Amino acid sequence: MTGIVFQKITVMFLILAVGILCCRWKLIDEEGNRKLSNLLLLLVNPVVIFVSYQMEYDSRLIRNLILAFLLGLLCFALQIAVCSLLIPAGGKSGLLTRKKENKNYQIERLCAVYSNCGFIGIPLINSLFGSEGVFYLTGYLTIFYLFLWTHGVILMTGKADRRTTIKNLCSPAIIGVLLGLFCFAFQILLPDTVVEALSSIGSMNTPLAMLVAGAALGQTSLRSCVGNVRIYYISMIRLLIIPFCLILLFQFLPFSPVLLLTTLIAASCPVGACCTMFALTYGKDGAYASQIFTVTTLLCIITIPFVVAAAGIVGIG
Repeated sequence: MTGIVFQKITVMFLILAVGILCCRWKLIDEEGNRKLSNLLLLLVNPVVIFVSYQMEYDSRLIRNLILAFLLGLLCFALQIAVCSLLIPAGGKSGLLTRKKENKNYQIERLCAVYSNCGFIGIPLINSLFGSEGVFYLTGYLTIFYLFLWTHGVILMTGKADRRTTIKNLCSPAIIGVLLGLFCFAFQILLPDTVVEALSSIGSMNTPLAMLVAGAALGQTSLRSCVGNVRIYYISMIRLLIIPFCLILLFQFLPFSPVLLLTTLIAASCPVGACCTMFALTYGKDGAYASQIFTVTTLLCIITIPFVVAAAGIVGIG
């Protein structure tokens, strides 16, 4: 399994490298990348999620999907607790800072909690476990969006805006989950030709996601990232500490290996691009969020296979 994960991530990173080159060669500019990102978020990702529900009814799948929702809740409760402990709001934040007050604790917590489980998680899990893995991943993604637009907003603003929260929860991904669940529950199976067309759109997910991520990295100065030791501390929390806490917990759960590995990989992904968006939207240091995104994205080619290997050692998968 570890070898397969490493192979799939290597393929994804080769496409990411092409995205960086496209940015450097001016084939994809900032506006073009924003439009590609919107295409991915508003069309391709929801289609991948919806198509994953186009399968014959199976009570085992329903049971595991319910467990996926519960695992998602457990994961985010644990991630928020770990980040609150390791990234406190005031005083010294961890061992790698000399500052008396951590002014960026909101960005750091957001980055440590919310992974890129959509852009990187969906194509990776789809290539490893197919529609069944994506089917289970929708449970995690649903909880992700629920927490992002509630806890995430409160973290960045210090207050809750009910109307904005409800509006933001009506995201295309959530709509894709709800439509998919409805069709699965009532066994509304679309014609093969339609499913094939939708699957063709969904097949763009991996290359498009990696091109977008690569173009985003191409707009960032790597020199400004590699010299900031604090970024590696946050990266360690996101990529290693949180996944290993989950491994310690998951080894005692008698659940499907595919379900556990799907959830673990989703929680082991690098920082989500949404964190930079939130930082810019709420007047925080967007450049710092982008730097953390860059470093964790580059490091995950090593850390995700390492996490999967560790899970295999303790009997997960």
